[in-house]
Amino acid sequence: MRPLSSMNVIFKYADDTNLLVPETAVISLSDEFKAIQDWATVNALIINMNKTKELVFHRPHPRKFDLAPPIEGTERVNTAKLLGVIFQGNFCFNSHVDIILKSCSQRIYLLRSRPRFTAT
Repeated sequence: MRPLSSMNVIFKYADDTNLLVPETAVISLSDEFKAIQDWATVNALIINMNKTKELVFHRPHPRKFDLAPPIEGTERVNTAKLLGVIFQGNFCFNSHVDIILKSCSQRIYLLRSRPRFTAT
């Protein structure tokens, strides 16, 4: 599986595939996704559309970009988890940091609340 345009990038890891298409790409996101669907059909693979998400990265100021319509059949999300890292469309990592801090807090609580045994 390869992208139609050299500007677009496909990342594959195990059974996950991620497609990156810049705003200035010659081939649109819809065309790239259609090519992936066609490749999957030819190779007898099924794309789980319930797990297929679209994340649009944009500048923090929402009025400085035009949002293209989402790909038909996909859900557009504001955050996505990729290999344990939570990415946000506005290039912030607040969600990721919040989850890491919550996990650390829970672990510290468990360490402090476990019974202490003394050797006899």
